[in-house]
Amino acid sequence: MSDFEPLDIAACYGMDPTSKAISWLTASPFAPRRLRRGPSHVAVICHVDGLPVWIESTTLCPHPCLVRHAKVAGCQVHPVEIRIQDYVASGGHVDLYRLSPVDRLSTAESQLLTRILIRHFVGRSVTYDVGGALLSGTRLFKHTRLLPSADLNQLFCSELAAKVLMRLGRLNRDNPTKYNPGTLLRQLAREGTMQLERSFSKENQS
Repeated sequence: MSDFEPLDIAACYGMDPTSKAISWLTASPFAPRRLRRGPSHVAVICHVDGLPVWIESTTLCPHPCLVRHAKVAGCQVHPVEIRIQDYVASGGHVDLYRLSPVDRLSTAESQLLTRILIRHFVGRSVTYDVGGALLSGTRLFKHTRLLPSADLNQLFCSELAAKVLMRLGRLNRDNPTKYNPGTLLRQLAREGTMQLERSFSKENQS
């Protein structure tokens, strides 16, 4: 479980009704095979004091944030192993996507990623954007001017991941609000920026 790199993206597939609905409503039959059914949630991995941690924006985590020392709705930090186990234990799975070799972060970029996530998002108690999350999954709003402007004081999971990818030059600048977990991972995979590294499930748990 210690083999995680900065800016790894965890694509989570939950088994609760809400997660299943998100996955199927954001499905795409023309996507890469593993991403035809969209993940219900994504998280970003960074290193803090040399150890990998899981950064996410959610309202559904039962554990207290390692930085804010309370259960929160919004940006939060957790041990990677605990959050993967949450999905695996409930019958879901987590696919880990990694930057391609030519796109890997430098040491300076890894440090910048950690500062952005911990200081600017978790440290400032950025809350969860329910409205943005709902609109991101609709094809109607995604490609029109009705899509709301990004508000970095409240972020949903794929909006957070898209913003840091843009800041670090691994995703073209755009409105991060337009991405749901499925569309974000599909674009990164199609462009060759990220590739599936491994999957965590009950079947292959090590």
